[in-house]
Amino acid sequence: MVQATLSKHLAMTTSSALLRILALPALATLHSYAQTPTPPGQPSTGPGGSTYLYRSVTEYGPYYSTSSKAGDSEFIIYQPKASTLPTSLPVALFLHGYLLQIEGYPTGDSPNNYIYWIQHLVQQGYTVVYPYYDYGLEASEFTDSILRSWGTALELLEAKTGGMIPPSEDALGIQTVFTGHSMGAYQCFATAQQLTVTPVKGIPLPRAIAGMTPGIGNGSTLPTNFSQISPSIRVVLVDGDEDTVDIPTAQAIWSSIENVIPSNNRDFLEVISDSHGSPAQLGNHWFPDTNGLEDDDSGVDDRDYNVTWKLSVGIFNCVLYGTDCSYGLGHGSTEQVYMGLWSDGTPVTPLSLQDGQ
Repeated sequence: MVQATLSKHLAMTTSSALLRILALPALATLHSYAQTPTPPGQPSTGPGGSTYLYRSVTEYGPYYSTSSKAGDSEFIIYQPKASTLPTSLPVALFLHGYLLQIEGYPTGDSPNNYIYWIQHLVQQGYTVVYPYYDYGLEASEFTDSILRSWGTALELLEAKTGGMIPPSEDALGIQTVFTGHSMGAYQCFATAQQLTVTPVKGIPLPRAIAGMTPGIGNGSTLPTNFSQISPSIRVVLVDGDEDTVDIPTAQAIWSSIENVIPSNNRDFLEVISDSHGSPAQLGNHWFPDTNGLEDDDSGVDDRDYNVTWKLSVGIFNCVLYGTDCSYGLGHGSTEQVYMGLWSDGTPVTPLSLQDGQ
């Protein structure tokens, strides 16, 4: 009887131990799944951070640069909303990508594709002008359309239309900066060069350009030579390592300005894909949008905080205030290329400073 009981106990013990052994891989897999690293959140400080001058944003418009109110003449103006506001603000021209072929009008021109980037700029102390510049037009007509809306917007701001805050001015005139994505990034350079070659009364040269993944599409005949652009403009240009269609456009733009803009006034950076965690932080063409269009996640992530937002505000603050230069125009500094840490402490692959600095 004792022997039978002992044998039964040993059998149960062996069976229990075997089950525990068999369960270990499954538990390890479950633990590994539960611990998949996530991307960094928004930093608290710096030009891409969550320490804001203003907590809310006011939208003005739509306004139009033509009496016919054609779609391409529409634009929106964004400014901070607060109980105490400044007497003036620098003005950023924000140029969207050519999304009409994907989404149609008006969705393809909508600021909703970039609204969190726009809000970030405004909350950091900038007026943002957003023109719907491309509807119904050929690509060769975009620059003139942009200038019509831009000029009208500056006039409205100077007149304090609807109680809007007027533009900041200094010894050089109205303080303006340009930023954009895809076709919009390309148009930042095209518009700045046209203003250099053919000045327009009331429209100053931008102090800086932050161009994110510039693109003109396959087979485009748009010129990418901007060797006539003003050497006074500071530039940060960004492409992505997976954006193989548009990398040549960014490289062509960079090559054309290398001998014009002094090396200490320009940076060319590349986003390097990192799939260590989920969602992966990919250097694709679409990461600058903030609603997830054609991208791999919900929209806003580390590539916004530590690329588009950090670099655009960084270079603007550097040029206008002499602050945040190590971020916006850092020539590969730690602050400029740093992308934060995955949730397991692993560094996100930093930005890569490209050759020809």
